[in-house]
Amino acid sequence: MVAVLLALAAFAPACGADQPLSDEDQGAATATTAQATSTTAAHTTTTAASGDVRERFMTGAADSDSVLGDLRDADLGCVADHLLASLDPDEVLALSALGPLPEQAELTVAALEACDLVLSLVGQGMVEAFAVDPGQPVLDVECLLDGVTSGDLVPVLEAQLEDPFGVGLEDREMTVLLARTPIMGNLMRCRLEAVVAASGSDLPEFCFGLADQVAVMMTAVVEVDVSGGDLTDPSVLVDLLAMSDDIFVWLADEVPAAQRADAVQVRDATSRIADIMAEALAEIDGQSTEDEVLAAIFAAMARVQAEVATDGADLDAASERLREHVVSRCGQAGSALFDLIAGVTGSPLAA
Repeated sequence: MVAVLLALAAFAPACGADQPLSDEDQGAATATTAQATSTTAAHTTTTAASGDVRERFMTGAADSDSVLGDLRDADLGCVADHLLASLDPDEVLALSALGPLPEQAELTVAALEACDLVLSLVGQGMVEAFAVDPGQPVLDVECLLDGVTSGDLVPVLEAQLEDPFGVGLEDREMTVLLARTPIMGNLMRCRLEAVVAASGSDLPEFCFGLADQVAVMMTAVVEVDVSGGDLTDPSVLVDLLAMSDDIFVWLADEVPAAQRADAVQVRDATSRIADIMAEALAEIDGQSTEDEVLAAIFAAMARVQAEVATDGADLDAASERLREHVVSRCGQAGSALFDLIAGVTGSPLAA
């Protein structure tokens, strides 16, 4: 009996499927089929229309002078797909030919970020902008973007697109934005490395290491300027002197044995100067009067004269020999790097 019941239970659904449909059921089935066919047709039409817009977007962008003009077809297609999710086709096509309107900047940058294009677009744009000046060395995009993320550069690209006239690298707004990212430090380092590379193709790694050391100090100078600071402010001066000291400490470890004595003499002098300035200005703050600041600086200079400059002729000679050694290894780039140090802190051996 159990076997019979199980056989009937299994057989019943099959029998039910073979039963003729009622008129009401047939109507419902026909309506469902028609709706599915209509939906499929609409989807096919929409897909075809989107594909047409996509193709026209790529053509329009490639023929334009907009920020999108240099992108590859595959990248343009990705951007078009993301824009079509938020904009009408006509708006997307107008954007491809004329570039985004200010109010479309955020949406456009979001599409570029989703397609992983922000880094390459900004990096290449900066390299091309610097290349306009024939007096500047050629920058390497990979060096410029080292350690930089898309998130770092989204505000930079948005500011560029929101301004109808664009924001140039020489504009303070752009400098402030870049100073908030690793790209500012990279920019200084890469430019100094490019200066070294321009002096010769077979220069030793020592020259590039020195450029990197100087770049740290020069980046700090730019950051002070961007923040509205004063390079003659006592606390700023102390920090810059400490960075200058770091350069000569590095040099003392990197020069050959024949130049070691000169490098150590210069290193010890710069270290002592940095310590004296830091001690003399330790009590100076935003509440100090101008007379108090001047008194602290004069006191520091007096200590330098008493403790460091007694052998001034020997120090100057050691400094000059050290400079000559760097120039002999790095060419004019070595001289330029020494000039940068002097331009920020004065003579490497002067307070």
